[in-house]
Amino acid sequence: MAQNGSTNRSPLRIILLFILVIIVSLAIGLYAAPRLVPAPQIGLIRLNYEINNQTAYEFSQQLTYARNDPAIKAVVVVINSPGGTASDSENLYLEVLDARQDMPVVATVDFLAASGAYYLAAATDAVYAKPGSAIGSIGVITFLPDGVFIDEDLLTTGPYKSFGGTRDGFIRRTETLKFAFLDAVANGRGERLQADLDFLSRAEIFDGVRAEELGLIDGIRSTTEAIDEAANLAGLRDYETVELYPLTFGEDEFTAVTYQAPPIDTERLWAIPTDLPPGFYYRYMDFTR
Repeated sequence: MAQNGSTNRSPLRIILLFILVIIVSLAIGLYAAPRLVPAPQIGLIRLNYEINNQTAYEFSQQLTYARNDPAIKAVVVVINSPGGTASDSENLYLEVLDARQDMPVVATVDFLAASGAYYLAAATDAVYAKPGSAIGSIGVITFLPDGVFIDEDLLTTGPYKSFGGTRDGFIRRTETLKFAFLDAVANGRGERLQADLDFLSRAEIFDGVRAEELGLIDGIRSTTEAIDEAANLAGLRDYETVELYPLTFGEDEFTAVTYQAPPIDTERLWAIPTDLPPGFYYRYMDFTR
């Protein structure tokens, strides 16, 4: 007597079919998972050259992008800068402090992290450098306004409305900014700082080895090793590294893959600026060059 086809299926065939379904489902899941759930990322921000309105804006926008992108779990700031305007440097310092509430932020110095650039670095979770990196210049430089004079064609409601104050007043404000800078370094480095603040107020530049001895940095490491440390702080084992500049400002979604950071022009990096307006600067200037 013929039996029904459904009752003729062997248990082995059913088991094999079940295993096949599981394998296919797993393969589809493994293929789709990276596309549906992106791999954790470490974002790179490159601070090159002077800190001014433009570079500070670009830095701030990249940091904001990182904080708003759930895939980015930590940020590494690659520094090549002599510093810049006091207000912009202080603003970036505060923004980095705020960003650390969301994710680890690590700084790594290539050639130079001086004055305002080191001010910013002091706000990060850790600072690394190369043996020959130039680090420090913790202090303020001020371009004083012209002396007070009377202009009979100009009416003002106060004697210093056109000048912002006396030269003595500018000097006193410079001292205030100097101590704010030193306090920021002391607070940022904490117990890791081995140098006396009076010594640091001399505004010397140190190489990476000496900076480590003074506690200004946390060690001598390559950029790759600094990225690994940021991943460790974020609790990541597998991650991707992405450049934040093209992600923030580029229009092509694949720009981050093909983006190459422009080479550093060391002559421009060390060049003394000209025609700076009166004001306060956390900036290193080597007048021997």
